[in-house]
Amino acid sequence: MTFTIEEHVQQGYTKIMKQTGGPFVMKWWGLDYVFLPPRYLVDLKRSDEKSLSFLENISQAFSLHASAGDIYSSDLMINVVRHGINKRFAKLVPLLHDECNFAFSQEIGDVPDWAPFRASATLSSIMHRTTSRVLAGSDLCRDERFLKTSQVFSESLFINGLLLTMLPLGPFRRTISRIFSVFHRRNLRKAVDVVLPVVQARLEYFQQIDRHSSLQQMDEPLDAIQWSLDLSKYNTKEHNPQNISLLLLHNLWAGSAAPGGLVTQMVFQILLQPHYIDPLRAEACKAFDTYGVTDKALSSMVLMDSFIREINRMYPTGAITCARTVMNQNGIRFHDGMFLDQGKRIALPALAIQMDPEVFEDAMSFDGFRFSKLAANTPPKSNKEAEQDWGAATVSDTNLAFGYGKHACSGRFYAVRKAKLVSAPMINGDI
Repeated sequence: MTFTIEEHVQQGYTKIMKQTGGPFVMKWWGLDYVFLPPRYLVDLKRSDEKSLSFLENISQAFSLHASAGDIYSSDLMINVVRHGINKRFAKLVPLLHDECNFAFSQEIGDVPDWAPFRASATLSSIMHRTTSRVLAGSDLCRDERFLKTSQVFSESLFINGLLLTMLPLGPFRRTISRIFSVFHRRNLRKAVDVVLPVVQARLEYFQQIDRHSSLQQMDEPLDAIQWSLDLSKYNTKEHNPQNISLLLLHNLWAGSAAPGGLVTQMVFQILLQPHYIDPLRAEACKAFDTYGVTDKALSSMVLMDSFIREINRMYPTGAITCARTVMNQNGIRFHDGMFLDQGKRIALPALAIQMDPEVFEDAMSFDGFRFSKLAANTPPKSNKEAEQDWGAATVSDTNLAFGYGKHACSGRFYAVRKAKLVSAPMINGDI
């Protein structure tokens, strides 16, 4: 079932949810999950991390306790994105653009004629390099040893989690997974060995300077190491180099793997339907000519935004989203009276919902500009409000690729911007 989960979830959605309106139970990542119909989205929206936890769920699914300990019990990773990245896009976009150009020069180079490249591997490396500029900082993002060890770690994390789901460990999974994760821990340790000295030096500098000096504020590095130090300074457990190094690597995995897959799928779709190249290219050229390499330029690319959302509708990173673990010791009661005990896991069949012909017209066909047309034809709101309703980073009951409610992916705005930055050079060339 590991490699056919999409098919089984679709059957559950069609034969159970659509016919009875009720949930169904299925194994996912080797664990039992209660798959909920869309009507329970209202419960996800109003529940906080103390009731339903995404971080605990992902730690269980990938057996991350066996390698990273309890770092997923902390909110620091999420807060770095919310309060560090999401509040600084105006300053970060030029840095990301510069790193993106450097990544293309390293991974593709100046090619005088047609040359073959493995799309997935090449684009994943470009996205990893680009993402590293903000999540790892200028001291590490072009360090080949860091890039290699962090990529090996990211791949190892997924493979290790996948292999553990295929073993019939039952109630002994948590204990035995530590034994089977020995190779993944080795890969993690190699990456930490590169990151740790940089974080240690930054922490020492952080402790020496006057945090309120105007000069320091002016020169403050724009990267996740700095924001981790800022946000954890009153928490002795989190404010140490080892913890911040682990958080950095896991955030880098989350921030580069899925966006890399998104851009790869965008390229494949453009190759399948090349009539999208000219309008996307014209929009990107106009945006950069008008606004320069700025966040405003990226925000003005409504066709590209629609294309990204349609990719996520039909080919999301995962067919299942909104995975949560019940944390409240008293369990949780849903709006219709359904009750789940502490420790139970829930999820939603996102792909099945987004491909439902009752949700979208002609749902089985790819329409790259579906959402830009919906935005343009949505009265009486302003264009800006309509674009926000149908935007790629907007979560709704019909756009679940990034989750939903308070638990929606905090990095979705960052991911969409990176997808636009990385895809723009390709559509401006010949692919």
